[in-house]
Amino acid sequence: MKIKYIINLLAMGVLGVSCTDLHEDLKSDLTKEQAQEFLDENTDVSTLLERAYRDFDNVFLQHEGSVWLLQEVSADGAIVPSRPSGWDNGGLYRQLHAHRWVPENNYIQSVWRTLNRGVFNSTNVLGFNPPAHIAAEARFLRAYFMFTILDLYNQVPFRNPGDNLLEPPMVFVGKDAVDFIIQEVEAALQDLPDDNPAYRASKNGARGFLARLYLNRGVYADRKNPQFVTADLEKVIEYSEEISGKELDFYWDNFTPNNNEISSELLFTIEGRGGVRSHSLWVWLHAIFPIEMNLPTGGGWNGFAATGDLYDLFEEDDIRRYYEHPLLVSRRYNAGFLIGQQYGPNGEPLNGVIFRKEVPTLVGAGSFDGYRPVKYIPDYGNMNANADNDVVLIRYADVLLMKAEALLRLGREAEALEIVNDIRENRQASTLNSLNLTNLLEERGRELFWEGHRRQDLIRFGKFLEEWHLKPKSALQYLLYPIPPADVLANDNLKQNPAF
Repeated sequence: MKIKYIINLLAMGVLGVSCTDLHEDLKSDLTKEQAQEFLDENTDVSTLLERAYRDFDNVFLQHEGSVWLLQEVSADGAIVPSRPSGWDNGGLYRQLHAHRWVPENNYIQSVWRTLNRGVFNSTNVLGFNPPAHIAAEARFLRAYFMFTILDLYNQVPFRNPGDNLLEPPMVFVGKDAVDFIIQEVEAALQDLPDDNPAYRASKNGARGFLARLYLNRGVYADRKNPQFVTADLEKVIEYSEEISGKELDFYWDNFTPNNNEISSELLFTIEGRGGVRSHSLWVWLHAIFPIEMNLPTGGGWNGFAATGDLYDLFEEDDIRRYYEHPLLVSRRYNAGFLIGQQYGPNGEPLNGVIFRKEVPTLVGAGSFDGYRPVKYIPDYGNMNANADNDVVLIRYADVLLMKAEALLRLGREAEALEIVNDIRENRQASTLNSLNLTNLLEERGRELFWEGHRRQDLIRFGKFLEEWHLKPKSALQYLLYPIPPADVLANDNLKQNPAF
């Protein structure tokens, strides 16, 4: 095949090609092989890889159209009722909390398309014969996007580098998808750097990711009735024990503006670069409570809240519930949960600003119904700009709890209990006398509240369809999200998920 202009290839999604030494070469006829050789020699694969990393910036944490929204607001710990300041959003948040979502839900469609863009941009890196360590990072990123699509939608479109973009991609489904993703991450692990920061793919990040993949492998074979085979559970334990140089840290160091520098728990994160790199953390903070307590209206913010059920999981002395963080004390509030009367910067009670635990309705709730979680410590050095906090996707305490779960499912309760109590002692909570699946799920709720894992946990423990606050018992179809109808029509390999 002849290609008259290399620029025709670039128009198909190739980015980052050097602009030097093109000149008259553009006018020559090249074979496909010659054109590919030229691109391999002149493409900046580091730039392509950075593009794939940037696909993480908003899709995982945002007040709308995010993975976090689909994982947490559909679960039992987060709620977004309509209020006097707004937050109706056409009922999209209510659909998620009450398990009444439909294929036309814009947030569900947005997440699907943004995650698939991440798969495409990661695959694009692999089409230019990159060095082994860059190829490994790209495979890790692609696998993470694919895993998230699998977890939410069960069907994962996939192309190999060089596949014809005019043809619909193949689709991995369920167990075949998770098996392929595991294979990709295990292959990438060999060439990933040991010493990358947590916001870049590393061997430790891959080990934590593989623990999550093997723990959930039986879920994707049958979400209605997950099976946990011994070989998978032993892999969870194996990969958790291979993580090196990490240890339990002071809890709130994981969420401060400089968490990448001071935390010893972070395994994989989305980089925040104060005042420079955009991600959606500030939007999320604004949505939980009006920044600087500019109440009562907060300029239209003040929407998200915790359910009372989540708050009730915590003991009084548990620092995950309440901690007077040095960066917050002068501003008269705390990390953990904002409850009751709130105060201004001079200690004066804010008139009427009293957060109540209960959210009595999804339609027309009061401005101060619902306690407000403060999970990430605001970056006051970058007010209303790009926060310096790295957004946590995998951390060591989560992997330890995955290991404890694997041990418990294998009948090794004493070993699992020791891990859980080590975490609880670090968080200044009392130790447990025994461990079962019920209180282990509760511990995951305490340790990982609002980190974007709750729906996945509830499905794995067989609890996601149960009744909870302002949510009735839900039908089997709500174990999955619907695929955008236009995408189903465009690709014969996709089938709409049942009952949608």
